[in-house]
Amino acid sequence: MRIRSCKLTNRWRSRAGSRWTAWILKALTLSVLLAVFCFPRQGFAQASDDFARGLNEFRAGHYSAAEKLFSRAEESAPGTTDALLYGAKCLVHLQDFRGAENGLRQYAVSHPQSDDALYLLGYVLNRENRPAESLEFYTKAAQIRAPTGDDLKIVGLDYVLLNAYADAIKWLEKAVDLDPKNKEAWYYLGRAYYTRQRLSDAGKAFQTVLQLDPHDAKAENNLGLVIESQAQPEAAAEAYRKAIAWQAQSEHPSEQPYLNLGSLLLEQDHTADAIQALETAVKMAPNDAMCHLKLGTAYLRGANLNDARRELEKSVQLAPDDPAAHYQLGKLYKQTHEMEKAKEEFDRTAELQSRAASSRPQ
Repeated sequence: MRIRSCKLTNRWRSRAGSRWTAWILKALTLSVLLAVFCFPRQGFAQASDDFARGLNEFRAGHYSAAEKLFSRAEESAPGTTDALLYGAKCLVHLQDFRGAENGLRQYAVSHPQSDDALYLLGYVLNRENRPAESLEFYTKAAQIRAPTGDDLKIVGLDYVLLNAYADAIKWLEKAVDLDPKNKEAWYYLGRAYYTRQRLSDAGKAFQTVLQLDPHDAKAENNLGLVIESQAQPEAAAEAYRKAIAWQAQSEHPSEQPYLNLGSLLLEQDHTADAIQALETAVKMAPNDAMCHLKLGTAYLRGANLNDARRELEKSVQLAPDDPAAHYQLGKLYKQTHEMEKAKEEFDRTAELQSRAASSRPQ
């Protein structure tokens, strides 16, 4: 009995020891999990802290500061947060599209089903003037989440960059159907209509923009172009002047209403008034060849030959393949009795016009 009792005691001790060992192992496992999730590693904790601070800066519109914090978060613990995605969003706001593209491509490798990243990458590629690649990413994103009006707007603009205006109009029309208050989509649809000479449709699109924003200078300026094309010069000039007045308080006013007004006044033989408007256009856009061409033409018509030479030569320098610039410069040289130079410019005009005619679709 004693032996048997001893055996039972040993068996009980063995079982008790096993239970004790199992309990210890469970406790150790729990302590490890607590250490990982409740007391994270220094790198992970730093990444989480930087990411949270980055989100606060991002929401406050402090994109440069936010981008630095997101970069630090990604360096501290790669792939543990959405730092790459939000860093790319910061870079988009900062107009650094190449940097944004790099971050988004890296993020998309580990998050291939992120519609947010795919749509944003499509937008970035559009801004980098890479429309075909942009459309590929919009197609991938649309398989995950239905596009918004803004998404379809960029799809339409991709087709504009591809010079496929029928497709551009189709997608921009879908954009405004989906989001009737999207004034940018209406504006670009108006531009596409205008390019295809659908003047009535273009006018309606620009008027819709003005209903959504009654002092939108770009829409009013483009409405002026439509009205001018419909042979209403006085009403067109009024629209250009409205656009000029409305953009006076803008941080980035455009030279276009000045250029359009000056060109219209020049056609109506109001040369002095045209020069005044076109001089402003050149000051606002010193690297715009058309502004220099129109101002040079106005100076030439006003017999201000020295200023005309300066503006027309600058126009040819900026746009060497524009036959109109070479033609006006040839007229100037003819008036100043520089006949050899005039012949060169007229020959160049004929060459460029012939090249353009041969490349035009039959």
